[in-house]
Amino acid sequence: MLWYDKALERRVRGRLAEFRLAAEQSGKGWHELDLAPAFGTWVAGQPWFERAAKRPATLGTVLPDFETQLIGRLRERLTGCGSNDILALTGAASLFGFMRASTLIGKVADAIPGRMLVTFPGTHQGGIYRLLDARDGWSYLAVPIPSSPNA
Repeated sequence: MLWYDKALERRVRGRLAEFRLAAEQSGKGWHELDLAPAFGTWVAGQPWFERAAKRPATLGTVLPDFETQLIGRLRERLTGCGSNDILALTGAASLFGFMRASTLIGKVADAIPGRMLVTFPGTHQGGIYRLLDARDGWSYLAVPIPSSPNA
């Protein structure tokens, strides 16, 4: 988990190439999946999108379908990774209000053949992560990588 203050989101994204370079120089493979456009892309492709756009309050009823689709998409992406690869998962903040990052990670943990780096705008304290400093936190067995505002 690469956790950082939410104000640093663009800076972290802009420097992700440095992580890739370091990984590749260490003999690791690198893959990326950006979650930021996931919900918009998914919902816009649904046959019922036009009706839902007129009644946005109904979108909450399809969130379980979105969650299932996103878990499947991430699992599919993980099949392309090997035991010496890193999958960088960005855009976790975009899940806020749709699904918990802990749910997504928990549902794919058994399919991670190598390592997964999750960029996480929020806080970490005593093993508890809070996405965007909101919600009750969740404990996850991950190596926290704190970022520095000066980095």
